[in-house]
Formats: sequence, structure tokens, C-alpha cells
Amino acid sequence: MKKRSIPTKAELLRLQKLYKTDEKIGERLGGVPAYLVAYWRRKKNIPKYSLPKFSEAEIRNLWERYGDDEKAGLELGISKAAFYNWRRRYGFREKPAFLRLEQLELNFPGMIVASHTNSLYGQRSVVQKILARLSEKEWIEVGQEVEVEPDLTVTAVAAAQVIEAFSQKSDIVWNPGKIVLLLGDEIRPTGDNLANRHQVVRDFSRRQGIKAFYDLSEGTCCQLALERGHIVPGRLTLGVGNQVAAYGAMSTLVLPINLEDMGRIWAGDKYKMEVPETVQIVINGHRARGVGVIDIALHVIGQLADDDLRGRVIEYSGSAISQMSIGQRFTFSTLLTETGALAAICAYDATTRRYLTGRTMNRFQPVIPDKDAEYSRLYQINIDQLQPLAAMQDKITESKTLAELQDLPVQLIVLGSCLSGRFEDLRVATEILKGKQVHEGCRLYVVPGSRAVYLEALKKGLIRVFIEAGAIVTHAGVGQGLPGDFALADGERALSTTYLELNSNATNSSNIHICSPATAAASALNGVITDPTRYGR
Repeated sequence: MKKRSIPTKAELLRLQKLYKTDEKIGERLGGVPAYLVAYWRRKKNIPKYSLPKFSEAEIRNLWERYGDDEKAGLELGISKAAFYNWRRRYGFREKPAFLRLEQLELNFPGMIVASHTNSLYGQRSVVQKILARLSEKEWIEVGQEVEVEPDLTVTAVAAAQVIEAFSQKSDIVWNPGKIVLLLGDEIRPTGDNLANRHQVVRDFSRRQGIKAFYDLSEGTCCQLALERGHIVPGRLTLGVGNQVAAYGAMSTLVLPINLEDMGRIWAGDKYKMEVPETVQIVINGHRARGVGVIDIALHVIGQLADDDLRGRVIEYSGSAISQMSIGQRFTFSTLLTETGALAAICAYDATTRRYLTGRTMNRFQPVIPDKDAEYSRLYQINIDQLQPLAAMQDKITESKTLAELQDLPVQLIVLGSCLSGRFEDLRVATEILKGKQVHEGCRLYVVPGSRAVYLEALKKGLIRVFIEAGAIVTHAGVGQGLPGDFALADGERALSTTYLELNSNATNSSNIHICSPATAAASALNGVITDPTRYGR
């Protein structure tokens, strides 16, 4: 066996300049262990690589743009503490001039804030940054037409129809790694050759080499894309189906398109669009006991009901948002599109970064708005005094407090599915239901959002609590998967934590109230709409 030659000091210095770490130097030398490279360095008096990862100019630019360690760190993909250490290393201790001036201004809390900017370092929103990258332009204006190739496409419904539209254009998809296909939204192969359409999708996925295909047993599209790490920050996702709006929770731009456009994109065409206006919503305050994310969303929708947000993108942030988990933000993003907005994007923060750690192999570059980003409208909303709410599904902008709806009888309750079928939602309900019984005049259905959620709920004992309470736990999926069971008789009322499509034979199928999981569980115990405040946190 040939003896390995030890690199000279000059060679090691050159390799260290190129590859930085001992591990990568060892790989370059043909699988040399890192500890051996470190031994060679010490013998030749070469210190461990410690040159700055970020230049002084980079740190200065970000500090002057944001004046905030956390926001500047997010731009670089590092923590608040890490950025603080970098700027202290370079001696940037004073606050930027613009920040000192802003602190002299007095801002009064209100609904709409005047949109004014004093830009020195850029005025781009998240939407502009994402679309500029994809169109390979340094700057794009609102209203400008761009042609882009999406980072990801998700077909949540009508997959067979998309395949048919694609087949008229091409035989081979442009990039199977950028396609996510799901069947979980239709579970019963009855009528209209539904089973045949499912088979078409299965065969197509196998033939085209689409690895991100999820069959009926896996669950809802929005939950699966979240769990499997397909959705990452700073990207453009195009989707078929209303459920894809939830992906904005991951600080990504997701736009709904029709199935014909999706077929053309699969065939290799680019997507033409105008750069939309962006609206900023800042939501502050602390949730009172019994108030859930759906309550907050209904409140915000009601506040914005008189403003025309059609075709605009919402960027939302604030202290109330920072307290939400990723799953709660998914629910919030989905409901915000009820304002008429094209999409809703949550600000990237440490919660997003922690959620993705170990969950995805996809590389991503977080995108946050410039300090002086221009918005067509700015809103500030406080939730300190918010009470639990409910709203008619077909009049979701007109929510009412539970005090106004108190004691209205309810016969059907659906908990879970695409809007709020995550483990944390089910846990909220079991904390109320444990040791109690569903009212005899009420039917409670529980729909886990995915197979993984179902298994976790089974392992942690949540499913047992539901069964013992008299609830009906269904397969992982969406509510409309069981149209025969989710039916209302004449004069009956339903509560749901998700969008619900009932049997068309029900004469009052529009008599459905959207509410939080806590409200649904409390109401199931009493057979009437009930404020969950007294049942726990």
C-alpha cells in the first residue's frame, strides 16, 4: 500500500484558503480524516481557520439598513447574538442615524398608518426581492410585468386535469424536482371515474420520476408540504387549490394559478405576471385566555373588510405573530386570503429558522423587506381586548363574539382538516374534552391533517380522549372527503374549524360557523355555541 504523502505548509495554507475547514480539506485530499489534517496543521504551526465569514462592509451595510441585530442577522441567516458579535468585532456600537431620528418621533396606535419612506438603502418588499431574483433583475417596480420560473409547483386539487392540460403541450415535465403532487383531498373513489383519475396521477408521477407524490393515505396538501420540508423561505411557489395559501407562513411567496397555466409551466413555459402591490399588517398585543389563532384571523378580516385588497400581497408581522407557532401561522395565512388578497407572507424570524432545522435538505436564502420598503398601505392592529369569535362561512368578514351567539344550538362540529388539523390544534381540544362526553344531540368529527399528525396524536393519547368522549375520528384528510357523513338536516347548524363542503341535499348547507378548536370542543360538550374561556387556557 502506497504511503500517503504529507502536504507541505504552503499546500496546507493554500487548501485552507480555498476550503476553510479541516473536514473539507480532508475531503479534497481524498478522504483524509479531519483529525489528521488538524495534526498536520499543528506540526506546521498553522492555526485553525478563523478569518471573518462576513466582511466589515457587509456588516456595516446591514447595520445601517436595519439598525436591528435580529433583522440584520436574518438577512445573513444567523442569530441575533451572532450578528451582535460581528458588529462589535468591527466596532459598530452606535445606533444608525436614521434610528436615532425615528426614536424622536411619536407614533400613535391606530388602524391605518400613513405610508411614507425616507430611503437611503432600498425600498424593496419581500415580493419585489423574490421576483427580482427570479427575473434576474436588480430592481423591479410594482406593476411591472415579469416572466419567471417558479422555485416549486404544488397541485393540491384537480391533478388529473392538470396532467391533461400538460399532455397537450409536452411529454416530459420541465423539472420533476420542482413538482409536488397530492391526492389527499379526495378520498372516496365514487362517481365520475374518480378512481380512474387517481390512477392517472399515480402512473404519471411514476413515469415522470416525480418523487414528491403523496397518495390518499398521507393527508392534506398544506400539512404534508409543511412536514416534508418542501416549502422554504424566500421562494416563489405556484399552486392549484386554495389550500396552498397556507405556505405563506414560511416566509415564501405563493400564488394561486389555474390548471391550464400549471400545465404550461410543467411543459417548460415561464409564468407571466405583474408585480403586485404589498400591504403591511402589524399585529401586536397578547392573546387573552380562550382566544385562538382563528379568532385573531377573523378579527383582522373584519377590520380590513371595507378595504379593497384584491390583487395585493399582505406581509404580516408583529409581537402577536412572533408568539405563534408555524402551524398557527399556516392557519392565519390561509384565512387572510379571505380579505381578497392574492397571498399572505409571514415575516421570517427565529421561529421559522428553528422549524426548518433538520427538516429540509433544500438550501434557502431568507428574504426580509428593506428597512424603507414601500407599501401601498400599512395597518396596525392590537388584540389585547380580543374575545373569542365565530363567523358564518359564507359571511366570514362579519364575525361576532361568542357572547352574541351564546346558546345557539349546534348539531354538527368538525374539528381539524386542512385549516387546523395539526397536533397542537387537536391537543387544545382534548384539554377541554378529557374526561367528559360530547352532548347527545351533537355529532363531533375529528379530522387529523396528516398521517404523521394522526400517529403522533395516537402515541400521545389524544385519539383515545376523542374516542372516549364520543367523537368520530376519521382518516387524515379534508372535510369534504366524507360528503355523506358531513350532512345537515333541515334546521341544523354546524361549527367547523375548517372550510366545510356539506351534502348538497342539505337545504341549509350555508349555515356553518367557522370557529377555533377551543370553541368547537367547548360547544361539543354542551350542544350549543359555547365560550371556551372557562374551560382552560
